Amino acid sequence: MIGKQALNNFQEVMWPKILNWYRKLSSPKKASDKKRRPQWEVDNDLLDYPPLGLFEDYLEMVIQYGFITIFAAAFPLAPLFALFNNVIEIRLDAYKLVTQWKRPVSCRAQDIGIWYGILKGITYIGIITNGFIIGWTSDFIPKMVYKYSFSEDNSLAGYVNSSLSYFNVSEFQKESNIPKQDFIEGYGTVSICRYSDYREPPWSENKYEYTSLYWHVFCARLAFVILFEHLVLFLTWFVSYMIPPIPGDIQLLVLRELYLAKEARYKVSFDTLDDERSQVRRRKVAAEVPDEMPEYSSAVLA
Repeated sequence: MIGKQALNNFQEVMWPKILNWYRKLSSPKKASDKKRRPQWEVDNDLLDYPPLGLFEDYLEMVIQYGFITIFAAAFPLAPLFALFNNVIEIRLDAYKLVTQWKRPVSCRAQDIGIWYGILKGITYIGIITNGFIIGWTSDFIPKMVYKYSFSEDNSLAGYVNSSLSYFNVSEFQKESNIPKQDFIEGYGTVSICRYSDYREPPWSENKYEYTSLYWHVFCARLAFVILFEHLVLFLTWFVSYMIPPIPGDIQLLVLRELYLAKEARYKVSFDTLDDERSQVRRRKVAAEVPDEMPEYSSAVLA
């Protein structure tokens, strides 16, 4: 994990630097003109921004997040090494964007898009895998089962003996690479060997079948995985609830802006409606008043 990320960081920085150096050598412009050229013209000779944008950077971070979450129980130091790598990579990416590539075209985005769903799915997978790794590879659960279910004094005395099964060496297959003589120097005549498992001895009626202790441990491991998964999911929900993605004061400002925008729209619509009504009233008044005064006779006027 460490070596691969260090190699990727070296390639991300050195490969654009080599390409820019080659372009400068193959450029027909003279080296003496470099000092007189403006900065924007010098930047124009840099490498074009990758067509996929930040896809490679996102992919690298998602793969790293998958390693440190899915196999966190197998390698607990992975998050620490990932932190060191990311601190260095931040500066390397900044150097690469400023000095080796042209300025990228900005684009508005609401969030990180589909990458959020991928990270969320990796988180759920990591919770399940870590639960199975802890439950099936550690001796914590078998010790607890033996201590509280099979031990007479609730101690671990006799635990090692209970975790080892018996095997008759005469029942080895012919293809097995074992010594043919039963007598081994330093051990004497060997007829029975012990191995780590929960199986019936060869003198039992159900020889080499799983014992009751095996099924107790198996059920306890499954119960531990289920409880571990639900506990971690509850903790993630609780942390996300206590630490919202948008602070409370910012949320109030956003709601206030939405309210003011809605109120402005209502005001504009009401003003438009009032203007239309006033225009209708003027038209009615204009239709009721005659355009010319009626002609009266001189007699009537007299």
